Amino acid sequence: MSSRRSAMFKEEEWARVQPIIRKLYLLEDKSLKDVITTLSTIHNFRPSKAQLESKLKQWHMAKNMTSMEWKHVDMRIRKRRLRGKDSKVYLSGIPLRCATVEKARGRHSFESTLDRVTGKAPPSPEDLSLIIRTPSPPAEVQIWNTHNIPRLLLTDFFR
Repeated sequence: MSSRRSAMFKEEEWARVQPIIRKLYLLEDKSLKDVITTLSTIHNFRPSKAQLESKLKQWHMAKNMTSMEWKHVDMRIRKRRLRGKDSKVYLSGIPLRCATVEKARGRHSFESTLDRVTGKAPPSPEDLSLIIRTPSPPAEVQIWNTHNIPRLLLTDFFR
């Protein structure tokens, strides 16, 4: 009875497929099973599920957060709101929808009386690629009203 052993891949091979894995797993929101299937059929790269999970953790590519991590997000957003700042949450470089963040904050932001009295803050996530920052301004074209600019008023006057 032979035991199946997964192939060991060199770092160069992993580096070659890392952008593909990021695209499939994070941007296209594919499951691990779908990522493995795509890698094996299209890219001739057959990692085991455990190998892929290990690399995702090493590369800080996560789709989900724990309850403690959401509590940390909630605390940071509350502090930013007190300073009058809006917040946008990015997980693994992917912006999370505002509705998703608000729903998770509501679900995970319970604070016990003891924690409230002691002022104990949730610990910062250690290895999570989490960014909370002010959202970028919208990329819309602004139309300026040029009818009240003195120089243009004078040129219109002398025409």
